[in-house]
Amino acid sequence: MMKIGTLLPKSTFNLLLQHDFQAGMAACLQHRQTGATLVSSNIQYGTNAGLVHQEAERLLLEEKADILVVYADQATLKQTADLARALNKLLIAVHGGAKYLHNWEPHPAMLSHTLNSTIHCRLTGMYAAAKASHAAMCTSFYDGGYSHCHAFSEAYMNNGGSLTYNYISQYKAAEFNTAPLEAFLNAHPETRALLSLFNGDLAHCFLQHLQRSGINDLQLFTGPMLPDESLPAVHGPLELPFRLQGYTPWVSILDLPANELFKAQFRQHSGREASMAALHGWDTGVILEQILRTAGQHRFRAETILEMLKEVQLESPRGILHMDAATHHILGPSWLVQMDETFKPAILGEVNNTAHIWQDIIRRKPEEQASGWINTYLCA
Repeated sequence: MMKIGTLLPKSTFNLLLQHDFQAGMAACLQHRQTGATLVSSNIQYGTNAGLVHQEAERLLLEEKADILVVYADQATLKQTADLARALNKLLIAVHGGAKYLHNWEPHPAMLSHTLNSTIHCRLTGMYAAAKASHAAMCTSFYDGGYSHCHAFSEAYMNNGGSLTYNYISQYKAAEFNTAPLEAFLNAHPETRALLSLFNGDLAHCFLQHLQRSGINDLQLFTGPMLPDESLPAVHGPLELPFRLQGYTPWVSILDLPANELFKAQFRQHSGREASMAALHGWDTGVILEQILRTAGQHRFRAETILEMLKEVQLESPRGILHMDAATHHILGPSWLVQMDETFKPAILGEVNNTAHIWQDIIRRKPEEQASGWINTYLCA
């Protein structure tokens, strides 16, 4: 029987992040009748490498976990990954995929299973450039501190778009104010496209302020966290005079048998509707099931597991997942979604294989000094 250790963070932006992730993983493992057991621990916001390592030691050495799943970025996990390597155990790093790495060389005991936010933002930037020649970049003080903001704006500009204004909101809803953005838009009617990167209550604030602004001819191109179908239910109804478009890893209406199964099983297991975090947990369960089914061949040795995963395609509620052998990152499809006035989604298109976009990202070596939040995206 496989024992899985999980280290999960808190999030003030998404209060159910760790709970939905864990429930999604448990629902998958239970449905597939794996017999796996989960032992978990909280790592606060995942920024304290010492705490992460301490809890990882406990799960690996005292609880005898066969595999460790940690919701944190690679930068926090160096010491823990080295411990996993010494024990020949696999560490699966899960996070939003909102940061570039300065070195994409994979750790020999680590698999990165992210939501590939930089990929979706890059695709949306390219798409927006084909639709609008001028745009304003709109993000929050928090969301804008991650590499996916650069992926969004760079792709837009590299494909012929011109950024005419930068709007950065505060990260507290009570202080949210779009007056400077509205003043710019009223003075510059040639800019009607907004590259928008927000999440949670800030996303709802942004949309609500624009809804009230009287500027009704806007085009919104969004990062993957803004078209969250739960926004109206959690924060209040929306009646938008414009539509939103953008690439995202998952949306509930995907017409795939694996998606219908996931939604039904998650609802039965948790009593809640499926979410992006739940999808991320379910997909982690799919990877873990594959590892468990082949345990006789690798006996939970990290390097053997990673070698085997190079040849595997996994069926996810969002499409086919595979591992990029050069970086040990799991890649999946990206869906072009449009949200209507009341925030109901429609699917406009799909990029089935995002490997070429991923190659563009990892070829881009950050040379200048870069700053950014040390927190894993949404764990703040």
